Amino acid sequence: MPPEESNFTEIGYIVSCFSGVAKVHGIPHVFLHEVLLDDAGKEIGIVIGFDEKSVEVLLFDDDILLENPLYRSHRRFSIPISDGIVGRVIDGLGQPLDGETVLSGDKIPVFTSAPGIIDRQEVHEPITTGIKIIDATLPLGKGQRELIIGDRNLGKSTIALDTVLNQKNADPTVYCIYVLCGKKTRYMNHLVSTLKEYGAFLYTTVVAATSNSTFAEKYLSPFVGVTIGEYFRDRGKHALVVYDDLSEHAKCYRDVSLLLERAPGREAYPGDVFSLHASLLERAAKLSDDKGGGSLTALPIVETQEGDVTSFIPTNIISITDGQIYLERGLYQKGFIPAINVGLSVSRVGGKAQPPLLRQVTAGLRLVLSQQNELQKLTQLETVVSQESKKKIYRGELTLELLKQEKHQNVSWKEQVVLFYAVEEGMLDDLKEEQWVRFKGELLEILRNKYPHILEKIGDGVFDDGVKGKIKDIIEDFKKEILLKG
Repeated sequence: MPPEESNFTEIGYIVSCFSGVAKVHGIPHVFLHEVLLDDAGKEIGIVIGFDEKSVEVLLFDDDILLENPLYRSHRRFSIPISDGIVGRVIDGLGQPLDGETVLSGDKIPVFTSAPGIIDRQEVHEPITTGIKIIDATLPLGKGQRELIIGDRNLGKSTIALDTVLNQKNADPTVYCIYVLCGKKTRYMNHLVSTLKEYGAFLYTTVVAATSNSTFAEKYLSPFVGVTIGEYFRDRGKHALVVYDDLSEHAKCYRDVSLLLERAPGREAYPGDVFSLHASLLERAAKLSDDKGGGSLTALPIVETQEGDVTSFIPTNIISITDGQIYLERGLYQKGFIPAINVGLSVSRVGGKAQPPLLRQVTAGLRLVLSQQNELQKLTQLETVVSQESKKKIYRGELTLELLKQEKHQNVSWKEQVVLFYAVEEGMLDDLKEEQWVRFKGELLEILRNKYPHILEKIGDGVFDDGVKGKIKDIIEDFKKEILLKG
């Protein structure tokens, strides 16, 4: 018997089904993203489209009996969200995966419209990643959408994870949502253990649809993640959503569309996959002060094949986002980690979203790196170079060494100010190449342990002659006592 409610006037029957992708007859008045119910009133599917004869449905359970009737709910797919969702691990349907209690809170529809232009303001507040090469040359702002793109196993997920870990000391708090779509269960377990190890679950939620999950979970997981982020954004807070990754999400949607016999387009993807991702990423925004001033920042990840950024999904998402961080295999093989190609990467927000003092000391950094690339070509040709060029080459190589960074070794923007100021002022020009690695590691330890008040002053925006002079004294003493005598 159908649920005893007056709304249940239409009964649907599955006429075809494969891997949870079904066509249903008998419910002609349903609307897009409406939830369908079984006899007991349990949610069992979501409407994702229509054709002339049937309704296209994604079933939440692959094992549903085909003869079971389906009933309308007259409501959109929604999940319960409250402040208690922080620190939880849930699946693409909003159900707990961490063995804790079922989520509580008001049910919020997952599919909503992006904020209008009048409700937004320009992106200008920095959101630091703790990754030197990004904070110095590709600054991110609250409300921005920055694509992380590159081949497999180059560190895309590591960059996103380190960005999440770096929000531990953010003031005000940045609530992070890490969405896994199509990743292996092993990686999900690694992610969760890393977040726990670094205390990141105090401000982070994980939405996980692994490779073993249903099509419904994979399809819905990014939208569940962005809805959680919007919950904080709309309350005047700040949120960061990582989509790892949208390549797998696009493949999931392609598989669903092919099973529904929709007309395939380029690379067999359906024509509306662009609209799907645009509607997702456009929901990232920095709201106007009238709307509370909250923000939602998006870091989508896309995997390329052999560095080809001209394929369908990469070009789509590049056109939607506000810039891209491009990882190159050649740099990775040379040991430059993170393997970010600054020349092919861009942040269209630029210095507006950079701490002023960091912008001051890194203003010429991109120029230094580009000059370094050209001057290296001259040396490879055994061309005679001037002393000035040799100095630039040395300074460029030193800068490249300082930009190298192992995973989970975040450096605050205040510490970056000290490092880049020292390079810019030539304080490190008398160091030997073999001393560079030791220098940058031990200097940071000294700053953190002995001179935290200097970092506090920089954090407060103080960078006068007194602070600059103290930095010079610290570095000179450090070189004399540790490096030159060692």
